[in-house]
Amino acid sequence: MNIPAKIIDAHPHIYSDDRQKSPTIDDPWNPGEPATAEDLKLKMDDAGVGRAVFIQTSTFYGHDNRYVMDSTQRFSEWATGVVTLSPDNPQHLDVLEDAVSNYSVRGLRGTSDRNGKIDSANVRRLWTKARDLGIVVNCMVMDDLERVSEIENLAGQLDDLRIVIDHCFMLNAFRNTEATLQALEKLASQPNIHAKLTSGTHGSARVYPHEDMHTPLKRVIEAFTPDRCVWGSNFPNALWSKGTSYAQNLSLFTEKIGLSESDQAAILGGTAECLWF
Repeated sequence: MNIPAKIIDAHPHIYSDDRQKSPTIDDPWNPGEPATAEDLKLKMDDAGVGRAVFIQTSTFYGHDNRYVMDSTQRFSEWATGVVTLSPDNPQHLDVLEDAVSNYSVRGLRGTSDRNGKIDSANVRRLWTKARDLGIVVNCMVMDDLERVSEIENLAGQLDDLRIVIDHCFMLNAFRNTEATLQALEKLASQPNIHAKLTSGTHGSARVYPHEDMHTPLKRVIEAFTPDRCVWGSNFPNALWSKGTSYAQNLSLFTEKIGLSESDQAAILGGTAECLWF
């Protein structure tokens, strides 16, 4: 099957190789392989991927988004970025506006507040700012399914805000699989909510091609439709996809799951282009 011509990687993390210029948090999760923006581009070129959406690496930099912002500005011809900010810090409203206005950032990674809530005044304030700036919120609550009704409520209140569920609540083949799928199917009824299909590797109990994740992934695609699903590589893959390579993360969708060419075109590029570019 032919690989779509315009592929967008909606979920790579990038790491500076200069820790003096880009200091880390205490006890950072190291990438396990060279993982600068330039290293990512080499992987993309080899795999035929054209553009990327840099995701702030909070397990390495916390809320210090400078490397993602600088890289997004520097490589704006082929990339954009998503910053991670605290809903409990009102100054981060200004940080978000600066990132969007001056660094070509096109997304906010929306996390819960200090009390673990999504449907709260502080989260609503930050997500409303994202809506007003015309950018996307990547909702990242790991596998906390108790937040589903809160996401549903907030998505209904901000029905012109585009929301992407990062990692599909950490969908996997060995724990809470059916409950997670049902939660996703519930959220799929809201047209402004999208699914990021990055669980094919890290959600699997098996080696590539991760057969145990094919049916769950196809069930998510059926619920949201390909026009509301996006692919991401989980780069650096030594850390985030159990060593399954960058090219294998892509071939899972181009060769192994059994998607039509039109479904591939949407999931691997078209949906992401509408969201972030």
